[in-house]
Amino acid sequence: MNNLFNGYINQILLILLLALAAFLGTQAKNLYARYINTEVKQSVCRTAVRFVEQVYRDIHGAEKLKKAMEKASEILSGYGITISDEELIAMLEAAVNEFNDSFHKRTDEHGAHELPETGQ
Repeated sequence: MNNLFNGYINQILLILLLALAAFLGTQAKNLYARYINTEVKQSVCRTAVRFVEQVYRDIHGAEKLKKAMEKASEILSGYGITISDEELIAMLEAAVNEFNDSFHKRTDEHGAHELPETGQ
């Protein structure tokens, strides 16, 4: 009887251990996927911003944002990643800010914003 009882306890502990391992594995996979998806989304948004800045020089404001949203959504759907419009807008705005900061930093480093001396 004691052996039978110990056998049940061992089986229950094994089942609990396997359930815990499965739960932790699922959580780790979800965290990994969330991190990777975020990295891919950010990279795609940076690419979409650069693309729109290069290709659509004659449009501005909401129209340019719409083009960036279309391009980013198209690329992300190719990866099987879904994104809400609100999240996409936020990531594109962050990418635009990053793009503008890097553009201004390069301009400052090269002194292009300063007027040349005229010698007068």
